[in-house]
Amino acid sequence: MMQRGKVEPAISMLAALALATALIGLLALGAAWLSGRPAPVSASPAAPTPATVVQEQPHGVTDSLPVATPVPPIPVAPSVSPALPPVAPITRTDIAPAPPTVALARVAAGDDGVNVRSGPGTTYAKIGLLEPGGEALVTGRSGEWWEIEYAGDRAWVASWVVTALNVDTVPVVAPPATPAPETLGEVRMPEAADQITETRWIDVDLSEQKLTAIENGIPVHAALISSGLPQTPTPTGQYRIWIKLRNDDMAGADYYIEDVPYVMYFHEGYGLHGVTWHGNFGHPMSHGCVNLPTEEAGWLFDWAEVGTLVSIRA
Repeated sequence: MMQRGKVEPAISMLAALALATALIGLLALGAAWLSGRPAPVSASPAAPTPATVVQEQPHGVTDSLPVATPVPPIPVAPSVSPALPPVAPITRTDIAPAPPTVALARVAAGDDGVNVRSGPGTTYAKIGLLEPGGEALVTGRSGEWWEIEYAGDRAWVASWVVTALNVDTVPVVAPPATPAPETLGEVRMPEAADQITETRWIDVDLSEQKLTAIENGIPVHAALISSGLPQTPTPTGQYRIWIKLRNDDMAGADYYIEDVPYVMYFHEGYGLHGVTWHGNFGHPMSHGCVNLPTEEAGWLFDWAEVGTLVSIRA
């Protein structure tokens, strides 16, 4: 049996040792707190901790970050699209079929273009020009002339100076009324020159192939002419100029001449005009018109007026 006097010092020593251990632990915790480090743990077995990476931080502060353990990728099976069933074509029954293309009747001008007239003939006024290579829709025909759409109205071109396309079914149409006023056609007057009282009038002598301009009973100008050939004679009688055209197209069964200069029609399609295609004046050469040298026709064109009397004698 231990004596009491010896036991008390031993207890005191154990208490002092325990107190010292506790103080050491507190000091370690305080040091760890001040330094940011984890406090030491007991040496009892524990699970291993992952390695850490220390990163530099501002003001010397460090952080302990766990290193992530890489995870191997999980294999994924390739996707396979299911086969789609074939799509049947859609048939629409509510859509009307497109109408067939209709070939339009039209004419095309050649390299020189073609004059456009107000009616089917050279006695009608020239109202325009279908440019070289230009086209126009055909709406009808009258004899050898095509009726076309031109500037929003009906007009006419000669068939022998254009190329016609798809015109087999073009209808025959009536031509417009002749532009010649009836009062300016043939007149009933004495044929003797000394009985004509007109202020200005034109005397055409077919026997001498000569034209004379007379003013107040006095000849003021004269020129040689070429009148119609025997098979296409110039009509005799007394007429009045019913239209003046500075240039015009002229056509017949076997000819077509564009831009004839200084034309003055006096009876239907017969007229006084200049000529550029021959110089055989003083001899019959024409299809019935009275041919003049171009400069002579220009003088007469400026001198005469619509309504001027033209007296033609054999």
